Amino acid sequence: MSYVTFVGVEAVLFDFEGTLVDHQWNRQKAVEETLKRLQALGFPTTRIQGRKYSLLKHEVIAIASEVGLPPDPFISEIDCIYDQFDEDALSRWSLRPLVKDFLSSLKTYGLHTGLVTNLGAKVLKLGLKKLALLPLFNVVVSRNDVNQPKPNGEGILLALHRLGVLKEKALFIGDSLDDIQAAQEAGVPVIIIQGGENSEAEILARGPDALIQDYGDLLASLKEDRR
Repeated sequence: MSYVTFVGVEAVLFDFEGTLVDHQWNRQKAVEETLKRLQALGFPTTRIQGRKYSLLKHEVIAIASEVGLPPDPFISEIDCIYDQFDEDALSRWSLRPLVKDFLSSLKTYGLHTGLVTNLGAKVLKLGLKKLALLPLFNVVVSRNDVNQPKPNGEGILLALHRLGVLKEKALFIGDSLDDIQAAQEAGVPVIIIQGGENSEAEILARGPDALIQDYGDLLASLKEDRR
């Protein structure tokens, strides 16, 4: 484990899928379904260069502007598709071990907690209630709250603004390359928990501030720093 310190930290922000719960969101099928339905609506899908679910909306907006199409119908369609995949994942999510213990300990020590995720607000609220996590967060930022989701850092900066915490006094915990890029763009140290959507080699190549095995590592560090 890379060493993690909570000295001087006032807020800890989290990704959701893959970080607090296991991976159940089917990214490949979501992209395939999105491209299929956009094409049926008359969108020039051959102009889309990427196949990354988190960047599709941004690319669609840019292409629509270039070809003189109103982006709103296409963005609404993407939101609808993603909501469906959110609901599908909700039925299978399971908490990672010791998640609640760590979140409860953060609250006990007086640290703020926030959630920054690419999930939609509707299913996210249902998931947090189902897993009994809602009372453990001071702020929640979904994809519906930002213009650009992760890997853009907008959501992290929005969460810190709502908490009234400087980025220098925050940590972000995630599991993916998108999480690393978003945190680095926002200027917030990023901790990656293993077992997410990207391999350890891919993660290490992007230079997170720490790579941990599980929440037991973070609990140990938190208790040591707050003694």
